[in-house]
Amino acid sequence: MNTTSATFAHTTATTLLVVEDERIVALDMKLTLESLGFHVVGTASTQDEAVVLTMSYRPDLILMDINLGKGGDGILAAQEIARFADVPIVFLTAYADSDILRRAEQVAPYGYLVKPVRQRELNATVQMALARVRASRARIQAERRLRLALDAAKMGVLTLNDGVDLVEIDGHFPPVADGSVRGLRIPVGEFLLHLSEDAQAKVQRLLDHGGDLHIVARWRSPGTELPDRWLEVHASYVANEFAVVGICRDVTRQIEQEESARQATVVFESAADAILILDTQGRVMTANPAFVKLTGWPTADIRGRHPNEFLHARRGSDRELLDTTPVDVLGHAEVVCLRHDGSTFPAWEHVAPVRDDSGSITNRVLTFTDISALRDAENRIQHLAYHDPLTGLGNRNQLRDLLSALPPPQSGDNTVALMFLDLDGFKVINDSLGHDKGDALLIAIADRFRRVLRLGDQAIRLGGDEFLMLIRSGRDSDVNVMAKRLLEVVRQPFDLAAGSSVQVSASIGIAFHPSDGSTPDALLRAADIAMYAAKEAGRNRYARYHPKMAEVANERLAIEQGLLLAMENGELSVHWQPQVSIDGLSLVGAEALLRWHSGKLGSIGPDRFIPVAEECGLIQPLGRWVLRQALITWTQWQRDGFVQGRLAVNVSALQLQDDQFAEDLVRELKATGMDPKDLEIEVTETALQRVPHVEHRLGRIAELGVKIALDDFGTGYSSLSMLKLLPLHRLKVDRAFVRDVVGNPSDQAIVRAIAAMADALGLELIAEGVEDRPQQDCLTQIGVQEAQGWLYGRAMSAPDFLAWLGSR
Repeated sequence: MNTTSATFAHTTATTLLVVEDERIVALDMKLTLESLGFHVVGTASTQDEAVVLTMSYRPDLILMDINLGKGGDGILAAQEIARFADVPIVFLTAYADSDILRRAEQVAPYGYLVKPVRQRELNATVQMALARVRASRARIQAERRLRLALDAAKMGVLTLNDGVDLVEIDGHFPPVADGSVRGLRIPVGEFLLHLSEDAQAKVQRLLDHGGDLHIVARWRSPGTELPDRWLEVHASYVANEFAVVGICRDVTRQIEQEESARQATVVFESAADAILILDTQGRVMTANPAFVKLTGWPTADIRGRHPNEFLHARRGSDRELLDTTPVDVLGHAEVVCLRHDGSTFPAWEHVAPVRDDSGSITNRVLTFTDISALRDAENRIQHLAYHDPLTGLGNRNQLRDLLSALPPPQSGDNTVALMFLDLDGFKVINDSLGHDKGDALLIAIADRFRRVLRLGDQAIRLGGDEFLMLIRSGRDSDVNVMAKRLLEVVRQPFDLAAGSSVQVSASIGIAFHPSDGSTPDALLRAADIAMYAAKEAGRNRYARYHPKMAEVANERLAIEQGLLLAMENGELSVHWQPQVSIDGLSLVGAEALLRWHSGKLGSIGPDRFIPVAEECGLIQPLGRWVLRQALITWTQWQRDGFVQGRLAVNVSALQLQDDQFAEDLVRELKATGMDPKDLEIEVTETALQRVPHVEHRLGRIAELGVKIALDDFGTGYSSLSMLKLLPLHRLKVDRAFVRDVVGNPSDQAIVRAIAAMADALGLELIAEGVEDRPQQDCLTQIGVQEAQGWLYGRAMSAPDFLAWLGSR
């Protein structure tokens, strides 16, 4: 055996596998390796053989030829082996071009030899590869032992390398996970934010100046439901590692126990209740200051004595609490206690056992308090239970009792009136001036109510800015006078801030008992319905309940509930009304109109369900549905050659307020392939007044190439100077002016003015609601060029509209 072989005789237990498609080369390499003292478990000539032998022998090292000829690819074999075994590989190849090296790098080989391989190079490469394997396995073993130690101690390791703004955490770190973590990285800034300011300063000083750190710090998790933790951290700056290294441990339980002990001491010393600590025989061990103050008994005079000897008056129930309550049971009772001077006082006494960690009872705690103070508190609580804490008026509980006490309806004559009062404009004041000023306003209004109401009348604050007045009169005249006085006092200015005042109004609904409601719920609902009627009539007024109001409210509820299912049930449809040249000879477009035929409610007009949809938040999905259906149908008709010209679709103010509306237009136009210039969005004047930043929102729509028409023009209060700034394309003369345009000079003048303004602003003009020839002739003379209305065609279903087109 040569010198090299002798040197590594101790490595004979090392096993190698040779993968080489040339049998002679493989045999030669096997003999060479064995002469060097290594044990070759076998040779493989194909990719599959290499995998099988590796699974069978699990060698310490594989010498792998990259090019196995027809037997496959050595790199692929290495990748497959890596899936189930951690066996290091040294590649053998007759090639060393960059492509092969790049592929070989993917499996991280332990060496790379170019054939033919000389014995010395082979020996050195195998030695170095095995040395790396031993070092790697030793490192893995050390890491495993460290991790086992960390797990056993429930500790974590913190590392922060110079130049890297990340804290790396290994081991136990309870703020993040219950179990062990590995390679968790948290940015330094984020890590510090979880600590208190003093802990942050100490950690920052370590990062800036080095040294050691030993702290116990609170770890907070703001914005989450995770509880705070307490961490004990020991860290140092290791200069030769250029890193801060430390360990941390969760000491939450210890901190909580210490805190509980401190709290118990503070509670014992500062508690308002008298406390006696007793031994298991019931003898006094110590007393808190509250006991001494309440009874006058010095602690030294009662230590070692039973409470029955000096504290309890001679009543059976007093003595029985301690005498008859088992040591391990909680007990409480009302007792009469004696002071040192012989006076007595009623008390509520409670006795409880104290257990150690093993569950054994070590002490009993006797606590008691003066019941007279408790009863005073009960009286105050009783008052709060029936009064609003902010205004002092009655609350819902008092209202319930008042309404329940109303006389039963016998003669049918009205006995009392219930007023439901809601403030108009309170939300604006609350949002703009703040809740403190809003509360001050409510208090001032409550004071005014007290001055107005008569003896026997009662005011209730239902919540927020809603109030109820129970008026002890069934006469309309008395109730109307009271309603007017309430509206008047609410309208008077309020001085809420120095040098400034605010003003609100109210809407009042009135319902009489028993004619409008014979039960509390019915009466309250009737007054509520009447209040909403007053609001809808213009606010700052009162309204008397009428059964038709309930019908309106019930209809609105039915419409709202029906709309929720209308799209799913296929009850909605799009109808089409033609837009034509004023002579009616040419079709210039059509307006898509939403129609609803409910299976339960029958046909419901847009004037009934659109306002409800806007109030309950359904107008956006309805608007998107109409837009999609109209675009799909119109585009198909264009492709089939049935129609040409523009498609007009109505858009509500709430749709315009949605920042997604422009994106919805883009998506639907792309989906249907419709040319944007063929789409016209109709917006009412009222909608323009309700939409913030309307110029910007309409500008985004106009940039798409979509045209914008101002619908119902002349019925709102649009600023003419604002109109010239908006990207409008067309004005629609409202039917209110078209209806009497023939015989009413004022309507004619208005239409002429609108036509002249449209011409001056470069806008196109269309009149809606044209129903007869005289209207058509008059509009033609004025200069209107386009129209829509029943004279030309009603709003029609899709089949009827196509039939109408065919008839022309």
